[in-house]
Amino acid sequence: MQVRVSRIHAALWGCILSATLFGQTAPDTYWIQFTDKEGTPYSLDQPEEFLSARSIARRIAQDIPFDELDLPVDPAYIDLVLSMGDVQLVNRSKWFNAITVRTTDHEALNAILELPVVLTVRSSGLSTAPGSINNKFRDPYPGTERDGEAELYGPSFRQIEMLNGHQLHGMDAKGQGMLIGVLDSGFDGVDSSNAFQPLRDRGGLVLARDLVDLGGDVFQGNSHGRSVLSCMAGQLPGAIFGTAPEADYVLLRTEDTDSEYPVEEDNWISGAELADSLGCDMLNTSLGYTTFDDSTMDHRYEDLDGQTLRISIAANIASRKGMIPVQSAGNSGTSEWYYISAPADAIDILATGAVGDVENYAPFSSHGPSADGRVKPDVCAMGWGSIVLRPDVDSVAAANGTSFAAPILAGLVACLWQLHPERTSQQIMDAVRRSGSFFSTPSDSLGHGVPDFAAAHAWLELTAGLAGRVGEEVRVFPVPFQDELFLRLSSGTNGPVRISLVDASGRMVVDLRTTANSDGLIRIGSGLGTLASGAYVLRVEQGGRILQKATIKAP
Repeated sequence: MQVRVSRIHAALWGCILSATLFGQTAPDTYWIQFTDKEGTPYSLDQPEEFLSARSIARRIAQDIPFDELDLPVDPAYIDLVLSMGDVQLVNRSKWFNAITVRTTDHEALNAILELPVVLTVRSSGLSTAPGSINNKFRDPYPGTERDGEAELYGPSFRQIEMLNGHQLHGMDAKGQGMLIGVLDSGFDGVDSSNAFQPLRDRGGLVLARDLVDLGGDVFQGNSHGRSVLSCMAGQLPGAIFGTAPEADYVLLRTEDTDSEYPVEEDNWISGAELADSLGCDMLNTSLGYTTFDDSTMDHRYEDLDGQTLRISIAANIASRKGMIPVQSAGNSGTSEWYYISAPADAIDILATGAVGDVENYAPFSSHGPSADGRVKPDVCAMGWGSIVLRPDVDSVAAANGTSFAAPILAGLVACLWQLHPERTSQQIMDAVRRSGSFFSTPSDSLGHGVPDFAAAHAWLELTAGLAGRVGEEVRVFPVPFQDELFLRLSSGTNGPVRISLVDASGRMVVDLRTTANSDGLIRIGSGLGTLASGAYVLRVEQGGRILQKATIKAP
């Protein structure tokens, strides 16, 4: 099989190095992209050689074909690069047909650049500059749980109740059967904390891997990922109950807290690909990238169009492969750079902003839209005063950051998908956005607002079986509607038509008998303005056929 990488497409990567000799001050990590996969020993006819059975099943369930991006990097090309001198393999990317290496051997770098199978070489930065991820923890405010909830949720109840996630839990949807990949900076103590004892006891930690220091221990060092994971999987009675406590998890360290360079984006890409190969249903990332220790590598706002930065392109690919990437929007709302960070600009993901306990905008939460004008963040969750597990000890604290809004949301997305396994990742994300408190009037700070997972569940039940069945036989507009609604029958046939509008509870709120005109256009204007906002199904009966179409009423 011949698989080539477009040289035009390679121009997107930026910072491409020419054949000029490398100087003695060159960074020590490099992204090397290859020209093709011509000699690959792998075949798309045998995906089980490079994808898990779970990953294959996810694609089949969503009718996603295998393609050249799935093929691993040709091992012969990797060996060739490593034979050029003192060069260490850090990570590899099949989606971009590339590897990341670490070296200070400048003669080897110049030799690599001259290899005919090498398309580009790009510096990814040093790994020695100081830096850290800092979180401010404080004692939690008094819990807001109702009678009977305190024993289970404790003060974490509000961050779940706000999203109506406790209603999903009441349906016994707690993430069972779902696999979530968590990409972060470290998971200190997850292997010993009492809060994760139930997760460990049932074998819910499927894999833990360090993609920064190969062979490193992700359970020692930075604890940011521990606090993030606690929002989904933590269980301390009367203190915290995660949003998906019975899901399974893959823990991947991709962030180096001792520096900030694009190599961490390379690590993230490798982590996303690993999660895909393992069959993860979802990705949670509470990391984001805008500026680096070397300012010449900084991203620009105009790069945040979802199609320019490599990490954002990778998030797009992850979505196309049938996963749901949930990404923190960033914490730069009060800084000179107040925009979202990459890969929150990616297309068809759930970029998550932060609100407080009364659904008020958290000032630090980064703003959208994306550079090409798309709504960002997509939705919001509680990230201002979130209840999370403290570092080092088995107690909780209130903490701020979209880092915590994202996993709170991600866990409930997993629970929602658990209830609707026949739906695609795109349909699940659409339902979450539609349930947002500002779905019809999104803003640059809150996106589509705070989702209502009970409403998203109702929408998916209401529209079950409709997707792809009606096709273009009936068109409904505008969506969302307010005082009037139009539908056009593609047949354009004259004759009597019965139109019903059914709300989420199954109650018929409109029953209209009319006649279609010559172009099939019908207007409904009576009584729509008084309807409650939310999801509806339009039912059209004409000439012995019944057509149904989902729609929504704006507030």
